[in-house]
Amino acid sequence: MTTSDSHDLATRLTDLADEPAPPAGFDAGRSMAEGAARLRRRKLAVIGAVAAATAAVVTGGTLLLPGNGTAAPLQPAAPAVATTAAPTVTPTPTAAPDRTGADPLTPELRFGRLPEWAGGENGVSYQTGFHGVDSLASGRGENAPSLRLSQLPAGSQPPMTGPPGSNVRTEAAEPVGGRTAYWVVSDAPPYDKPTLRWLTPSGGWAELSGSGGRPADISREVLHDVAAGVGYGAWDVPLPVRFSGLPEAFEATNVQLSRPGSDGKGAWSMWLMLQAESKTVWFTVKPAAPGAPASPTGKDGSPQTGPNAPLCSVGNGVQVCVGAGADLPPSLERLGGLPWMLAHTTALGVDASTWTTDVMR
Repeated sequence: MTTSDSHDLATRLTDLADEPAPPAGFDAGRSMAEGAARLRRRKLAVIGAVAAATAAVVTGGTLLLPGNGTAAPLQPAAPAVATTAAPTVTPTPTAAPDRTGADPLTPELRFGRLPEWAGGENGVSYQTGFHGVDSLASGRGENAPSLRLSQLPAGSQPPMTGPPGSNVRTEAAEPVGGRTAYWVVSDAPPYDKPTLRWLTPSGGWAELSGSGGRPADISREVLHDVAAGVGYGAWDVPLPVRFSGLPEAFEATNVQLSRPGSDGKGAWSMWLMLQAESKTVWFTVKPAAPGAPASPTGKDGSPQTGPNAPLCSVGNGVQVCVGAGADLPPSLERLGGLPWMLAHTTALGVDASTWTTDVMR
């Protein structure tokens, strides 16, 4: 992961609030492959990964750099030099792990405390990725600060990347929760922002990176304090819809939930993709605008057409749209296609307090 990714995540998630169809550039084939690879990786994770990950750091006190096969020794962390006062980091209420239903958005890491500019849990967005679920806490306004929390795979040293010719190195960091930690440092923008990595209790790696804002908003001190409060486990993120009667073959392979940042402005939105029998069906969910059409329209206002043109419905103040590729999953086609799918999708309301973790029944 790189620190520039958070801007891309924020942009992609925000775009969902304005588009009923998949985000531009969305590659369904790649998402399916990533989803399958993620499942394989989780099945292959074993207890021995803990020892392997720890040994990779402890043996010789070195970290492997990708590409050249050489090892770079950890350098002492540079002393923090504060030019402005760091913002106060206040506790954010963290719910106990919730496993009440079949939820397709289940991060293994969770922010425990955040800077005041982040607005708490209600301002955290989520996106499924190659290795799990990424969490993004963002401020608002031009060049707003943001923090991205990612779960990296167990058993191997994560790669370090940067522009060609840049100097990417590691520096020792104070342990996080008593476990090995280090900084990834580069001399080339946008990779010159602080990035902290540390071993988690399961033996995998966590990564916390910052971007935007003032230097004090995402200083090393702030990142280390946020990392120290991260919770570990499996949390189901409540979602604004419930699906019922789905064939067992259906599996969620891509989920994105965008929520407004610290000023509370803007609207939340959700994108979800289901896969069955090598075919995909996608959903967009967002608050319904006054007079929202029953069916999505193109930019010129005309109805979208095609064999599986998206269908929409509005209920409880929420607009749900469902679409598919050229071919429907055979099991869905037998049940009645997209109209059946839309009829078995229930919008739960605009207020997040009405959402559920019992998403796929």
